[in-house]
Amino acid sequence: MTYKKYDEQFKKRIVKLHIEGKSVPDLGAEYGISPTSIYTWVKIYSNIETTISPKKLNEISRENIRLKKEVEILKQAMSIMSSK
Repeated sequence: MTYKKYDEQFKKRIVKLHIEGKSVPDLGAEYGISPTSIYTWVKIYSNIETTISPKKLNEISRENIRLKKEVEILKQAMSIMSSK
């Protein structure tokens, strides 16, 4: 069995794509890499690649606000339903 050698820059790029939300199976299929290799790289390089882009941060913030509103609505609905 032959093993491919990947340079550090390539590994970090794959880890970054994973951190940004791409699944390991998708990355493996797209780039022809074993999921085990990707998980190993994530473990090694995830501490290095922990910066979040401003776009992603805004997206997370908006989703957080939306979810808080949903929780509040559900609490109000439970209060109304339990008082009946």
